[in-house]
Amino acid sequence: MNKKTHFLGIGGIGMSALAHILLEKGEKVSGSDQSQTAVLRALEHKGAVISDEIDPQSQVVFSSAIKKRHPLLEQAKKLGCPLYHRSQFLEKLMAEQTPLLISGTHGKTSTSGLLTWVFLTAGLSPSYAVGGILKNTEQNGGYGKSKWFIAEADESDGSFLNYRGEAAILTNLEVEHLDFWENEEKLIKGFRQFATQVKTVIWCRDDPHLASLDLGGISYGLSNKAAWQLQSVRQEGMQLCFAIAHEEKRYENIVLPQVGRHQALNACAVWALAMTYGVSEDVLRKAFQTFKGVKRRLEKKGESKGIVVYDDYAHHPTEVKALLTSLKQAIGMRRLVAIFQPHRYTRTRDCMQEFTTAFEAADEVHITDIYSAGETPIEGITGEKLSQQISGSIYWKTFPTFQEGDVVVTIGAGDITYLGPKILESLT
Repeated sequence: MNKKTHFLGIGGIGMSALAHILLEKGEKVSGSDQSQTAVLRALEHKGAVISDEIDPQSQVVFSSAIKKRHPLLEQAKKLGCPLYHRSQFLEKLMAEQTPLLISGTHGKTSTSGLLTWVFLTAGLSPSYAVGGILKNTEQNGGYGKSKWFIAEADESDGSFLNYRGEAAILTNLEVEHLDFWENEEKLIKGFRQFATQVKTVIWCRDDPHLASLDLGGISYGLSNKAAWQLQSVRQEGMQLCFAIAHEEKRYENIVLPQVGRHQALNACAVWALAMTYGVSEDVLRKAFQTFKGVKRRLEKKGESKGIVVYDDYAHHPTEVKALLTSLKQAIGMRRLVAIFQPHRYTRTRDCMQEFTTAFEAADEVHITDIYSAGETPIEGITGEKLSQQISGSIYWKTFPTFQEGDVVVTIGAGDITYLGPKILESLT
């Protein structure tokens, strides 16, 4: 592999993970990005050069977010630089090690983050590239000298079909990203194909789409048909307690400082994979108990005057509903205030009906304008229209009046993540 690599959009969560890996391997990394962020500063601290100048000797990596006529992509072509889509470059990196892949419509980052921490705790020194910054390592990617490489396999643009691996976790399958897949049949066919590209597939028995695929492999879930069965799940404040049964063995009183049954399911998948590949029960328990989570996944931003503020990346109605339901269960009688920024016009249009029931657990909901993520606006699809479809205490483009004891959560995959600190500042 070339020793000079330039990333277009190096500050993106997927690109920066790969940049971290190369820097830790001692390779030269440069990259361009439109905005200064903490992610860029961390890469610069490691030795990355942030510049629009492309060395003619560099290989150039770009993602699906980079338009075909992007000036720097055009420049790289003129220079004759080898070009790689991010998924192709990740494939090249993983070819040097043994991949453990995590895919599914929801839960990829939480699952891959926990699996990474388990392997790090076990001293297995994996390389990893995940879709969020692990609070335990303050990174979303890293180079390890063992044979293992833990990575998310993204289904949204079909790039997971580029990968082969030792094992894969499939968390769930929901009909989404039809802008790429065109229809449900092609999406399901894609998942079926991906499952054949790994030696061992670990899949959620509770998911009806996955259950219909006849995947074989190893199943997990709440179902009594699951090979690794999640049992006795209970939320105790901001931590989960549960048991996992496998064959004649029952692992009791497992503790994970996370919120929501969906996180317990993710943990069950990690437990199954880790034990399948030799991680001990003691190490798993220690790793689970010390897991700090992933940034932007119910991340606590702070507390002021008895008001707690969280931030979460949820942007699909299934994710929003799971988040709010589990958080309300965790906080009990405290008032739950949700501030939601819809993500993409197409998703808001396609999921409008599902969003109508996604916020039921919140006591008060505030809807902002749609974060376009580069999409062209669609006539009649607005944050205001979405707010009109939801019953209850729903407000459009209004700032909440907070009360002592409130639990506030900003929700969305866009720039709403910057609102939490501003709320805390306004309370001081």
